Amino acid sequence: MDGSRLQSVVVAIALLGGVYFLRFRTISSARRPPGPPGLPLLGNILQVPVKGIRPSFLIQSLQCIFLIGDIKLAKEILEKRSIKFSSRPTMPYMRYHVDPARVYWAACEQNETHFIARRLAAGLMAGVRAGETEQLQQFETLLTMTHLLDDRGKNWFHHMERLSASMVLATAFGLHCPTGQEPDLKEALTCLEQFMSLSTPSASIMNFLPFLDIIPGPMPWRNRAQTYRKREDALYDKLITRAVSGEASGMNTWAAAFAREDKREGDQRQLMNQFTLTAISMHTFILACILYPEWIPRAQREIDAVVGEDRLPSFKDRPHLPFVEAIMRETLRWRPAVRFGLPHQSTADDVVEYNGKEYFIPKGSIIFAVSWAIEHDQERFENHDLFQPERFLDDTNNLKAVYETSAFGFGRRGKLLHQACAGIPFAERALWINIAMILWTFNISRSDEPDPKTGLPFKYDDNDSAFHGEFTNGPIKFPAMFEPRSVQRAEVVRQEWVNCEKDLNVMLSRHETQ
Repeated sequence: MDGSRLQSVVVAIALLGGVYFLRFRTISSARRPPGPPGLPLLGNILQVPVKGIRPSFLIQSLQCIFLIGDIKLAKEILEKRSIKFSSRPTMPYMRYHVDPARVYWAACEQNETHFIARRLAAGLMAGVRAGETEQLQQFETLLTMTHLLDDRGKNWFHHMERLSASMVLATAFGLHCPTGQEPDLKEALTCLEQFMSLSTPSASIMNFLPFLDIIPGPMPWRNRAQTYRKREDALYDKLITRAVSGEASGMNTWAAAFAREDKREGDQRQLMNQFTLTAISMHTFILACILYPEWIPRAQREIDAVVGEDRLPSFKDRPHLPFVEAIMRETLRWRPAVRFGLPHQSTADDVVEYNGKEYFIPKGSIIFAVSWAIEHDQERFENHDLFQPERFLDDTNNLKAVYETSAFGFGRRGKLLHQACAGIPFAERALWINIAMILWTFNISRSDEPDPKTGLPFKYDDNDSAFHGEFTNGPIKFPAMFEPRSVQRAEVVRQEWVNCEKDLNVMLSRHETQ
């Protein structure tokens, strides 16, 4: 290396070091929240124990990262001050290759597409709150009860996944999937799995060294993203065509609402692939039934007193079943489906007060509201590791007046639902009707199936090793027994299914009749 080139390199390193020093010197002299000391450039990356979030810290090593474990502080920053904290950090690979059209609007920074999609989603959820999807959700759940009766829960994990996926696909695109083996359902789940993989920080070296994208030609990261985009675009083009002009064209589907041209937003069908659910919460609920069964008799007594033995629970029973509501809330709290929450990014400097002290949050900071920490705060929840639904009831056995949760993220829950999960009403109703019907129909117990890995009796556990533990926090697959509580109840389930209206065109009536 000649002298002039060496001199240029030294100058560049000095400049980078100076920028780094000035940035962190300025921040460190301000009111920074308490935290462990870090290393130059690496920051606190080596102190982060969870593999699923560590790459995020590495990528943002030159930015401040704040972890919030207090719900009041999270609401203060992410809801009351959402103007400054509603943006999302973006990764180069996602921005330029995996999702260049910003169709995954909930994960994008605030822009015109984001606000259009939020506005449309808010309109759909207003219909959900009014009960427009309840008949369909009961229909899908009732079908699942018949599947569980048929095999006594041998394939219960699959049944819950089918239920969750079919409930969304039917509502969004008019596609009912009765077996879970339908090609379109499998393709949707495959695309979701690929998206989750490609959207992680470690998916591409581009996220760490974005300047590599100047290299021309078919680089591996480009090929992976292009293959995924073609596959997902083909699937959603097919689903939306079905909903808009195909066999589901007469139904009041979410896709039809997004694709309508007679509204100020115009045709926004390209944003419909946002609506996807997982069965994590139902898997978690069944694990709680097995590990902490002492609350189940109380729940079944409440359901029996209101519903009786001659029919299944329905949404009209919900106001009269406070303990079932408490079970749903405890399911969301006990093992949050998203352990760390989705990151926010500040768009301006700000100062927040916490425990009588003021702290500086610089522009560009990454903020995680850590759901696990918030929902296991000892001051809010005594015995927080135990599954105890009664914690949400008052002394009169009614639901406590104030209910706060981090299960669906944070953001203004107003008309635009800024960064809170857009599908909260639909997800809550899906979980509630499943819990109510399962507890009415079945007694759930441990299975005598051996662990296929060891050949020994399956060991049920609720520690971290029993969960996936990365961005999502679902339990690893486990067996369970579903025994009908009586012959009569099993017969009621089957008879209600026979009598159930199976025509989705009736459940999802035409737009013109709305």
